[in-house]
Amino acid sequence: MAICAMYYIENHKIEVVSTFLGKEKILLNGKTVSEQNSNIGSSHTFTIGKNEYRIAQRDKTYQKRGSIFEVRKNGMPISLVNIRPKTSTQLFVMVIIMGLAFGFTLGILFYNLFWPAMEL
Repeated sequence: MAICAMYYIENHKIEVVSTFLGKEKILLNGKTVSEQNSNIGSSHTFTIGKNEYRIAQRDKTYQKRGSIFEVRKNGMPISLVNIRPKTSTQLFVMVIIMGLAFGFTLGILFYNLFWPAMEL
């Protein structure tokens, strides 16, 4: 299961996770309170105390940016910060490739400096 978003509401941890089977779950303190197919426009409703919360998915194209859910408390939108750490795998891959390219170039340079080619 991949965590799409994580919020704290009234000292409760709310996680939005997506499963490999295309379902989306809302976890309240680690317990599933809502589960639906992952579609644009689908919403999850659950209650904390006397308040009713609704989490709806926004456009899927923003999924990699982490802020794709709208949270409403008793019908009114509330502003919450998605505290899920953002990963940058593309940057990591680029650093690895650049490091390998730099090491290869440096290796060729040192080889040519210390063991010059002999002429016949």
